[in-house]
This record gives sequence, structure tokens and C-alpha cells, in this order.
Amino acid sequence: MRSALVFLFSVSIALPAFGQTQLAQQCAAFGEAQYRKLSPSIDRITALDFPPPALERVEAKAGSQAVNAALTLRGKLTFRNGPPFETHLVCLLDAQRRPLFFYALPALATRGAPTPVTRGGMPAPMPPPSDTPTLPLGQAPASSEPARPPLPASAVRLRGLVRDLGGRLQLLPCDGAPLTLEDRTPEQELTRALRDLTTGKEGRPMFVELYGSREVGLGAGIAALELRRASVETAGCRERFDHREWIGMGSDPPWRLEVTSRDMVISLLGGPPTQRVTHGGPERQDGTIMYTSADGPEPVILINEQRCIDAQSGSLFAYSIQIRNEGRTLVGCAAHNPGMPAP
Repeated sequence: MRSALVFLFSVSIALPAFGQTQLAQQCAAFGEAQYRKLSPSIDRITALDFPPPALERVEAKAGSQAVNAALTLRGKLTFRNGPPFETHLVCLLDAQRRPLFFYALPALATRGAPTPVTRGGMPAPMPPPSDTPTLPLGQAPASSEPARPPLPASAVRLRGLVRDLGGRLQLLPCDGAPLTLEDRTPEQELTRALRDLTTGKEGRPMFVELYGSREVGLGAGIAALELRRASVETAGCRERFDHREWIGMGSDPPWRLEVTSRDMVISLLGGPPTQRVTHGGPERQDGTIMYTSADGPEPVILINEQRCIDAQSGSLFAYSIQIRNEGRTLVGCAAHNPGMPAP
């Protein structure tokens, strides 16, 4: 049905506030029944009053069924064993305004500062020139990367699996139905990452975190604007951060870091026992996020928002990280808890 959905045109339909609310509730009940068939973990779908639902007249086909209108609304998905989240919902209607098809666009979080410019503003000042050469993959560059295009204020944070279906990209969000995906990242970074990470494994999905916006026109899918993470060697949507704010990793030698609101846990494969240290909270210094031991000068964690590629897996991250401890520096890449506001 989804692939056969083609919109010919759409125009706004004036609808009284009461009618909008009633139709939104009807669509939410329809969507709840549909999603429960797909996953028993979904308990309830609730239509929210703000912003008001928007009804548009369309001419389309959903399989053999004619679509006459579409309602876009804000709603909340509640799970039996998990926190609820709010998202945008789309409900396709027949000529009698009965729901035919329902899907959700996850909007997990908005952020104040994409890499490395202020959302909706001017690019951040360029760092002073540096003659220091770029370090190998998986290490932090000596200076920030060139400014990336600013993102619109409407951009949302998305997580899911990307596939190449015969030259057409598809995004399967972690909490939603499949969507058509258009790559508008700088220099088509998303498409290049998919090609590089799935070479010889055609058809294999790639886990991504990205910022995107809904395309113009109902049913048009998502436009990827900025890639934040890409990997095929990961738990993907099953990855659990729990109370951890950061996860860091490196490969020379293999190590792993976990940062919670109060602790830093450093594990070195084949090295000394796992080290757990209390920190005094994050500090910012010249754009670097820094965590320092509360009991001494080391260890020190330095996190920078700049592209990082893990040397072992080829996975792409939005943050590079350094651990300075006992006269030694470990370098690698880091991921931030997607359930928390962007740092």
C-alpha cells in the first residue's frame, strides 16, 4: 500500500476546531489499533490539542483505495514498558473522512547547536589557521572541521535503519513506519557512508542518527540534512544508554568509556582492571566538553563535536574523544545519549 501511494495535489481545508479535535481523536484510535497489530508493546496513541491538527484535501491512491484528505497532527505514543514520546502523525482519509492509512514521524529531540554552527543563525567563527596535520582515523583533529550548513529550526533528531532499495533510500525509524529518504547531507555524506560500510554486503541496513526535516507534500518522506552517526557493527535501535550520558571507544589499544551524571568508567581490553572514577560534572573550555576526576587531576575526558571515524569498524560519529590518564592519551570516538538534549 505504501509504495502505491501517489499524491496528485493538496489544498488546505477549513475545519472548525471541534471538528479538527474529533477527527484527530478518530485517527488516533484508528492508528492505535493498527500499531498494536504491529507491536504489542504499544499501549496507547493520543492526539494532542497543540499545535492544532491540519487537514488538507488530496487526490491519491492507497492501493486500490481512493484518498480524499489527509490530517497531520501532533500525538503521543505510550508504551507498556518504556517511556512515551511525542511525534507528528499523518492520517489519510477517504471521501467520508474515515481513516484509511496512518503513520508516525518520530521527533525525538530538537537541538540548539548543530555541528558546528548555531541553528538558524550564522556559521560559527572559523578557528585560527593551523599547520598541524590531520591525525589518523579514529583520532581527534587538532582543529575544528569547516563550518557545516546551518539547520532549519524545524529539523528533528531521528534514529533508525537506512537501506538502499534499488537506488532509492528508505529509513525505518526506531519507533515508526518505513519512510522514503532523500539525502541532502553535505556532499551526500549519508550515501557515501552507506556505500563504504556495506561494500560487499549489498542490501544490509545501516544504523544512523541524523537530523532531518519532513519533505514538502504529504507522504513525501524525510530529507536527511545532517548525519550524526552511521554504523553496521552496532546494536542500533536496540542499543541501551540507560543512565549513561556518553559512550566512548577506541581501538589502539581497544578501550571503552562510559560517562554517567556522576561517574566515569574506563575499561582497557587486556589492561588493568576497570577504573571507576567520580567526576565533578561537565565543563566547557574553548568548545571542548571536559570531565575531570573529583579526587585528583586525572583522568581527564575531552570531548569535541567533530567528525570521527572509528579505525576498526569504519563507523562514523559526531564526536571525538580523548582520555588523559597516568601520562597516557587514548583517542577515539564518542556517542551521546539520544534521549538527552544535545550538548
